[in-house]
This record gives sequence, structure tokens and C-alpha cells, in this order.
Amino acid sequence: MRSELLKVADSLGIRHGIARGRDQLVEVLTGSGANSVHRRNRLDDMHVKLLLSFSLKPDSNCLDVGAHHGWFLNHFRRLAPAGHHIAYEPLPDQCQALVRQFPEMDIRQRALSSEEGVSRFVHVRDAPAYSGLKERPYPKQMATELITVRTERLDDHLPEGWLPAFVKIDVEGAEALVIEGGLQVLRRAKPVVAFEHGCGGGEQFGASDDDMFNLLCHDVGLRLFDMDGHGPLGLAQFKEELATGERWNWIAHE
Repeated sequence: MRSELLKVADSLGIRHGIARGRDQLVEVLTGSGANSVHRRNRLDDMHVKLLLSFSLKPDSNCLDVGAHHGWFLNHFRRLAPAGHHIAYEPLPDQCQALVRQFPEMDIRQRALSSEEGVSRFVHVRDAPAYSGLKERPYPKQMATELITVRTERLDDHLPEGWLPAFVKIDVEGAEALVIEGGLQVLRRAKPVVAFEHGCGGGEQFGASDDDMFNLLCHDVGLRLFDMDGHGPLGLAQFKEELATGERWNWIAHE
């Protein structure tokens, strides 16, 4: 009986599929052919995908600051189809691509900050994901150009009564400015916040590890965790993990 079942499984490609999935998982965990940064990013993506699946309701509102190619927006559409989702992407071509891909969402060609106005913006042509309000250390020499973008405060540009259940912030070191400009709504909503801090970005804006911790944990009233679920972290633990250079993605929630 067992041998017959195995033959059927083989004819349907089931065992091959399981083996392939196993090999892909091993690749993620051991990283043969990939460096530690790529391995960490892959694991963090897996973990945040689980977090979204378990935390979002069909009508949850979500905010994506630094939407890039729309990885998070795809999950917002899938998991919270009745929510009102807002995304910020300052690069003109990237923003227009998102508008076409997600016509039902509120896509804004702006840079969130702590002040309203205009600012120069560093477009990293070789790797647009590194683009930001200031030049920062890059993994290698990159071709860049300066463009002008409008900046705005989150608290001043939200629909009446709109509160986010989930917020993602990845703006190459300017994360503290985004939080400062959105303190009112973040305090009211107490959302799950996925954010980047580390890799030499925040220093360009004068945002220390203490500043990030105090903004989220004291000013907003959230607790801090790493992407593997360790926490809640105190300031000393947060700084210890940052000092290893192996952490740059974090989660904050009540």
C-alpha cells in the first residue's frame, strides 16, 4: 500500500515539490551562495509576512512609508482588501508604477518628515532602494543624482478618523523624522510598526539608538522586538543587538 502511494505521489510531483521546498528553506537558513545580509533580509521577510497574516483583519488600514516596488502593498491587498491603504514613495517613476499597479490605494509622491516643505532627495540610480533624503554609506560606489521632493508631516495629511493597524517605515535613516511628524496618529492608533534602524543610516539625521527607542517606546507607547520575536527589548538590549551589526529590521507594538 505504501509503495503504491509513493508511486502516485511521484507521478504528481509531490515528493519533488516537498524536496524542493526543503532545499529552498535550507538555502534561506544556511545561505549557501548568499551573504549574511541577504540571509537576514530573507528571514525578516518571512517573519513579517507571518506577522501580517496573523495581525491584519480584512478591513485593517495600513501605511507603507518608502513603498519601493510594493512588496508590502501586495500583502495589504491580499490580507486587508477592505482597508484604506496609504503609501509614500518619493521617486517619480517608482511612484507612478505603484499608482498603475495599485489603483485602489492612496499612493503619494511625497517624502514623510517632521516638517512641511521641499527637500533635495538623493536618487541612487544603481540601487533605488538606497535612495533617501541624505547621502549615506553604500555597500559599493553608486551612481546618484539629486532631485527635489515635497515633504510633509503624517499628522497633517490623513483622512478624518483614519487610523492605521500596521505601519512600515523604511526610509534610509530618516525613520525618526517620520515618527516625529506622525506622533499624534501613532499615539492614538498604537499600530504594529515594522521599521529599519541601523546600518549607519540614522546617524546622517542625528537620530541615535536612544532617540529611536525613546520615540517608539516612550513617546508612542509601544514595546520593541527584533524580527525573531525576542523582547520586549530594553534600551540596553536594543543597543547590544545593534552593536552586532546583524540587526536592522525591528517590530514595535503594544
